[in-house]
Amino acid sequence: MNDIITIALKAFPVIALIMTGVVLEKTAFISADAVKGMKKLILNLALPCLLFLILLDADLQADYLWGSVAVFITCLLAFSMGFLFKKIWKSSNAFFPAVYSSFVTGIIGYPLFISTFGAEHLYRLAILDIGNLIFIFIVLATFLDKVGCNQTGRKRMSLKDQVKHLVKSPFLISMFLGILASMLGGRTFFHTNPVTSALVATAGMLAEITLPLILLVIGYELHFDLKQLLVPLPAVLLRIGMMLLLAYLLNTFVIDRLLGLDRMFQMAVYTMFICPPSFIIPVFIEGDCPDKSFIMNFLSLNVILSIVTFIILMTVLL
Repeated sequence: MNDIITIALKAFPVIALIMTGVVLEKTAFISADAVKGMKKLILNLALPCLLFLILLDADLQADYLWGSVAVFITCLLAFSMGFLFKKIWKSSNAFFPAVYSSFVTGIIGYPLFISTFGAEHLYRLAILDIGNLIFIFIVLATFLDKVGCNQTGRKRMSLKDQVKHLVKSPFLISMFLGILASMLGGRTFFHTNPVTSALVATAGMLAEITLPLILLVIGYELHFDLKQLLVPLPAVLLRIGMMLLLAYLLNTFVIDRLLGLDRMFQMAVYTMFICPPSFIIPVFIEGDCPDKSFIMNFLSLNVILSIVTFIILMTVLL
C-alpha cells in the first residue's frame, strides 16, 4: 500500500498540472489561440532544448540505438495488429488501426518518467523514442494521408514531403545533435567554452519550462463527449493490454537478453508503451467526420488510463 502511495505522490505533480489545464479551459482563463502558441513553443523550442541537453550529458553507447530499431519494428507489429482488431471489431472507422500504433512519448511519457526516475535517466527513453518518431513520420503519416472521411480536393503527401518533415523535425534534429555531441566527447567543450556554455545555460532555462507547459496543454485539450465516453473504453483497454504484453516481450528478449541493457531501459520501454497513440491522428481527420468523436474520446480516455496504469505498473515493478 505504501509503495502505490509513494508512486502516486511522485506522479501527483503531473496529475495536478493536467487538472490545472482542465480548469483553465473550463473557466476560459486563457484562450485556445494562446494554448496553440504554447504548443508551438513546446514542440519547436523548449522540448528540443530539453532533449539536446539530456543527451549531451548522457554516457551513450552505440548499442543503445539498436533499442530504437527494436521499437520501430514493434510499432510495425502493433500497427498490423490494429488491422486485425478492426476486422474483429467490425469497425467502419478508417482510422481504427492507427490507434494501435505509435506513442505520444514526449507529451505523456517524459513527464511521467522524469517524475519517477529523474531527468538524468531520460536519455534512455529519448533514444528509444527515435524508432517511434521515425515510424510516425514515415509509416503512420503515410497511412493517415491515404484514409479519411473526405478525400475530395485534398492534397496528398508525397514521399519527398514525408522525408522533408522527418529531416526538419525539431525532435529528431535535437536528438541527433545531442547524440553526436555526446558520442564525440563534446560534453566538456560545451560546458567549459564561454560561448557554448552560455548557449547551454540559455537552453537550460527553456528546458525548465517544458514539462509544466506540456502538462497544462494536455489538460486544456482533454475533451470528452460524455454521451460517447465509454464507447472507446474496450478498445483503449485492449491497446493497453497489448502494449504491456509487447513491452514485456521486448524487454525480456531484446533489451535484456540480446542487448544486455540495464533495468532503467526496461522502465523506459514500459513507460513508452503505456502512452496513448500519437496526437497527429486527429490532425488528419478533416471536417465533421463521424470517426473524429471516437478518436478524440479514445485519446482523452487513454491519457487518463495511461497515468493510472503507470502508477500501478511502477508499484509492481519497483
